[in-house]
Amino acid sequence: MSGMEYDEAAAQRLEAVYLGSDIVAQRQDTLCRLAISKGESILDIGSGPGFLAEAMAASTGSEGSVTGVDISQQMVDRATARSQHPWLSYEVADATALPFDDDSFDVVVSTQVAEYVPDIDTFCSEVFRVLKKNGRGLILATDWDAVSWHSENAQRMDRVLKAFAPHCADSGLPRTLAARLRNSGLHISEVSYFPILNVDRYDGCYEAGVVPFIMSYIKGQGTVPNQELQLWADEQAELNDRGEHFFSSGRFSFAISKPG
Repeated sequence: MSGMEYDEAAAQRLEAVYLGSDIVAQRQDTLCRLAISKGESILDIGSGPGFLAEAMAASTGSEGSVTGVDISQQMVDRATARSQHPWLSYEVADATALPFDDDSFDVVVSTQVAEYVPDIDTFCSEVFRVLKKNGRGLILATDWDAVSWHSENAQRMDRVLKAFAPHCADSGLPRTLAARLRNSGLHISEVSYFPILNVDRYDGCYEAGVVPFIMSYIKGQGTVPNQELQLWADEQAELNDRGEHFFSSGRFSFAISKPG
């Protein structure tokens, strides 16, 4: 969930989620779909902790370049500190006002970011603008409204999920993203779905990692009483102890290209 400011504890929780097996597998799926070649120039919009950018830089080699942009100075600093490649750089930038010339990149990628951008049409136009003719890319977004999450208190679960929905600009973005990308001039060659399914909690489990984010956000908003929120979180651990845990979410990847 990039595109937000984080305190140190939140940043560490985010990185732990990104290093969990669910998101590692998602990142590998993204890399396979992108099929980065040596020498390519790449822009990662909303680069966050930098794990995807680092992997792409390993594929471009020193003949290429990878630039990561994020609205959070803290994320840029953390990603820069761990960078292992001189041809990989990061900078603070707004996804709707990218500081790059037209036709600058062979590849543009943005994962788990678009749903946090209030002006998604300008975001799509900026992707089109900075992508070279015949360039390609991938935009990945979560449909937060389609999460399937078991609870024995369905009304409480509904209250929590509805209270969390405003954490992003459009919690159901994938449903309209194809049309918006096309309206910007981009071609969509494929739309794929990457599932995240947790029937058990384990080290690196996405569901267990996202619960603290949900609690922190809702506490900040004050839209669900803290006691009720804690009961919601405790129930998930109890369901897991009984072998009754179930969480499912997924990411939609839109493979794009810019006509020549």
